[in-house]
Amino acid sequence: MIFCKIGVLAQEVGTLNGKVTNLETKETIPFLNILLFNSTDSLAGKSYQSDVNGAFLIKNLALGTYTIRFSFVGYQTKTIKNILLSADRPDVDLGVVALNSDLTMLNEVVVEYIRPTVEVQDDKIVYNVDQSIFSEGSVATDILKNVPLVTVDIDGKATIAGKRNTRIFIDGKPSDYSASSIGELLSVLPSDALESIEVITDPSAKFDADGDGIINIVMKKGKKVGLSGNATSQVGTLGNHNSGVFLSKKDKKYAFTGNIGYNHSNTLNSGNSYRSNFFTDTTYNNQTNNNERMNDGLTARFGGNLDIDSAQSIKFSARGGFSDGQTVSLSDNFYLNNESAPRYNRQQKNKSGNSYLNYNLDFDYYLKLKNKSSYNLGLVYARNSSESDRDFSRYFYNPDGSLRSDPSLQLNDNQALGDNFDINLDYNTSFNFLRTKLEAGVKSAFNSSDEDQRAQTFDYNTGLYEVNPSLTNSFNFSQNVYSAYVSARFKINKWSLRAGNRAEITDVSFKQESGSSFSIKPYTNFFPSLSVNRSINNKYSLGLSYNKRISRPRQNALNPIIDDSDPQNLRFGNPDLSASITDQYELRFSVFNNNWSVSPRLSYAASSKIIERIKTVMADGNSVTTYQNLANSSSFSFNVFANYKASKNQNFNGSFTVSKIEYNSAVNAAYNRNGYNIKTNVGGNYSFGKKTFAELNIYYLKSTAAQGVSSGTVQTQFGVKRNMLKNKIAVRVTAVDPFTERSLTTITEGPNFYQESLNMRKTRNFLLSLSYRFTNIESKAKKD
Repeated sequence: MIFCKIGVLAQEVGTLNGKVTNLETKETIPFLNILLFNSTDSLAGKSYQSDVNGAFLIKNLALGTYTIRFSFVGYQTKTIKNILLSADRPDVDLGVVALNSDLTMLNEVVVEYIRPTVEVQDDKIVYNVDQSIFSEGSVATDILKNVPLVTVDIDGKATIAGKRNTRIFIDGKPSDYSASSIGELLSVLPSDALESIEVITDPSAKFDADGDGIINIVMKKGKKVGLSGNATSQVGTLGNHNSGVFLSKKDKKYAFTGNIGYNHSNTLNSGNSYRSNFFTDTTYNNQTNNNERMNDGLTARFGGNLDIDSAQSIKFSARGGFSDGQTVSLSDNFYLNNESAPRYNRQQKNKSGNSYLNYNLDFDYYLKLKNKSSYNLGLVYARNSSESDRDFSRYFYNPDGSLRSDPSLQLNDNQALGDNFDINLDYNTSFNFLRTKLEAGVKSAFNSSDEDQRAQTFDYNTGLYEVNPSLTNSFNFSQNVYSAYVSARFKINKWSLRAGNRAEITDVSFKQESGSSFSIKPYTNFFPSLSVNRSINNKYSLGLSYNKRISRPRQNALNPIIDDSDPQNLRFGNPDLSASITDQYELRFSVFNNNWSVSPRLSYAASSKIIERIKTVMADGNSVTTYQNLANSSSFSFNVFANYKASKNQNFNGSFTVSKIEYNSAVNAAYNRNGYNIKTNVGGNYSFGKKTFAELNIYYLKSTAAQGVSSGTVQTQFGVKRNMLKNKIAVRVTAVDPFTERSLTTITEGPNFYQESLNMRKTRNFLLSLSYRFTNIESKAKKD
């Protein structure tokens, strides 16, 4: 239950503060004249003054975009434009504003208020997408790799470093109902339509309790009066290309935005694995794989907000996406005896075609009362469907190369359909006493999915494909969550306190065509949260927080339908899984000045009955992989983010995260282990004048799992952009992994096996992108 950003502007207030000094002497300027303009009325400004120490604090400002002007006799007038006070950042510190006292230069200086690429706030980290030159022509998956604390694995799955179950939200609402669908969505979602990406490590009580962290993707809302937009196109040497268009139309009472994006990707993978099976006689399995996937995706979104009157407003959006892909894979599987001599070889060719369709409808109604209270009614409906046709051909050979048996031919038809409906009602009010803000609300979420697999194997006796009952199944899943929350925020001088609690009732049932049906008795959980923050001299901030979270097993983890695309390594879900509970603690500290900032944080999480994928080797040497409530787990993480503005044209940033993970199982001591997850990211940008810019990012990733460890992998990205024709046209050249291809070595261990796998992806890519921006300001707006 959360407030979306559009519509809240009429319901909350913010502040502006800073200090004015002499540029040359660094002395403060007392009683300086300050004029503040709101973007909705650029003619009527309000006057303020700095105090005896040159400091100013402007309170009770309606959220929106402002222009502020500083003037004083003998000083050059200075104007700062486009200062955004939002629901996520209602208090903006302009820092030190320096005025030039040169009496020979009395012309006004106008500067744009430029948000930094990364902002560290009390309960989250905000990555402002439009401040990176990599944003134009990319997709969401590419941008997420640049975000501090976010780890994107070789398959494109995004998680918060050190956390096991990360939720993906769009505009503050869950969008990851299906684990497969969110990957498809992020791979085609154009970055030109993104405003920012928020990494929320300390979710408040109004957020759903499922998941131990949230990545919230904020879409552009359109802030310029009139019609504006941009169009981009990008092509790469790997054969990938994409195009996108974003448009926005804004007036005083309404704003509309729309975007459409197309993406074509070509992915090449190769790998090998070597496994030792420890039985009476040790046997070995050596496997090599090569696969190529080509995918075409299209996504579109239209949304807007309308102020009905001074008390009422509505917000809506509709988005949808479609993708179609083809995959071809080849594998060789060598079965060896204890002397490493070949017993037989299985060669397999898989062909699969899959399509995915989704759409989402979102509506919010806001009502503001005269007593500083407001209501929000929200509705969300989402539907996703997918279909996959698979063709498996398997050939078995003796050591001398002769056919061992007739080839095994199999056809699989997989279909999935999911429906999700959420309704929420939220109330918030504020009091002057301790600057209190009180929030409360209720929500009902209804989620269901239907997954079917029809498998047929070729019968050489009849010459026909016959249904294979051991692989044919259907799985119908339903989960309803009913919740209520209350949360309060207080501010006492430089202290701020947030306390809340959330109650959730979970009702789960599922059934399968072949097998048992389950109806889990509804269960109730409470999720308290507490956060304390302290600001010191506008240079330091200190925060401490606690919250309780839950990880419910998703349908993909519960689904018992067998995936035998690799018969040497079968995969299926486990319907006996139960939810995992996590207690999270975090200590934050930030220190900053005009040119640099450092923000370290320590976090600790303790989880019970964690859900992990576990591989087991059977007596025949083949393996099965399924999910288990493995053990209790704890993680201790240290993260630091730093930013340094070396000069007007140079800016550097870096982040480092290390997490120590421990597993403790009372049932199976083989799972008592520990290890480290590491992510580091170093980046920088440089501007050559006002038209040419360069940026680089280098990443390093290493992770630990319950059964093994993944070696470190390095990723690099370099880009140069040139603006032309009054910044209307931009050309960018990007090099991705120009020095090496991306590879990942994984070691997996069990009681009776040891496996080492190498996965290599062709990632060296050189991209050229072209973008065009335009703004058509209406005549009345121009006059203002």
